[in-house]
Amino acid sequence: MHPILQLLLYAALFMLIHVSVMTICARLFGITVRSISYGAGPTLLSFGKVNIKLLPFFGNVVLKDTREEDIFDDDPCMDTYNNQPLWKQAQLPLSGVAVLLALSLGILGGQGWDSFSVAFRQIFAGALAPLSTAQALLGAGEAYARAHAYPLAFALFATKLCAFNLLPFAGLNGGQALLAIARGGKPYVAWEETAAKWLLLPGLAILLAWVAAFGWYGWQAMSA
Repeated sequence: MHPILQLLLYAALFMLIHVSVMTICARLFGITVRSISYGAGPTLLSFGKVNIKLLPFFGNVVLKDTREEDIFDDDPCMDTYNNQPLWKQAQLPLSGVAVLLALSLGILGGQGWDSFSVAFRQIFAGALAPLSTAQALLGAGEAYARAHAYPLAFALFATKLCAFNLLPFAGLNGGQALLAIARGGKPYVAWEETAAKWLLLPGLAILLAWVAAFGWYGWQAMSA
């Protein structure tokens, strides 16, 4: 399989597991799920609360939240995300990552933990040099995928995405958990919106750098 197609397959599988686990966790916590999106971009298919989108990246679960929607005065809000106990508010964003990391470590063993541990340094190093360091890291990942079975290659890929999702920036699971902890379990604090905007910028910069790195790597692969 072409490395770009293989990467898209791994990304889609990661996103499918990640979003599904968070949805299940929300339901188990008694939180109302407003919508579930698998992927990003234009919607290809919708059924009920589920939306299947064009690009097999990202994905999200929209929960009932008094910060995001108007609630009737007689609604006790027991099923809203931001009115849950602190441990639920912090655990829910991390649930998908936790399951995927456990699955990856189960497949890779000690190698998986090593891969996860160095991923944070690799993410920042690659973002700072998308046309050099990131290219070398992507090449090493492709070489590993070619030499190993799909489950091993997916598990290695998943450890890197788990690390990325745990970065403490808004829009990522780590940032969501961090903001929940900073709120101290309160449904709302006045400073959160401003903090979230500032925490969004570094995560967005890292993401865009890696998008550029993937784009350049894919272009080089197709041109070869």
